[in-house]
Amino acid sequence: MPKLEIKRKSELSRKEVSDRLIALGHALAGGSEVEMGSGGDSIEIVVADRVQWELEIEVDGDEIEIEIEISWRDDPPAESASESQSHSATTPPAKAVRRGRPRKSAAK
Repeated sequence: MPKLEIKRKSELSRKEVSDRLIALGHALAGGSEVEMGSGGDSIEIVVADRVQWELEIEVDGDEIEIEIEISWRDDPPAESASESQSHSATTPPAKAVRRGRPRKSAAK
């Protein structure tokens, strides 16, 4: 699949940012499909059951930056038998989930 990147920067109120983060949280908690939009474009993404989470907080003088990165792969690599056995005691088996590709659509 060709690379797709949507990048938007805007200045929002603290409440607007809060509303967007809450909506993303509700979408993630409610199912595997998340629709994101900005600047008239939207994209629907299927999120894996397990994701990588990265939080970065940087303070540089009077500028403060918080970065949240969530990443995953559509097709996670298969575990070897020894890895599978070591995880089985601590982790419940993963469910089979339909993996989809992002679909870009114009806002109405």
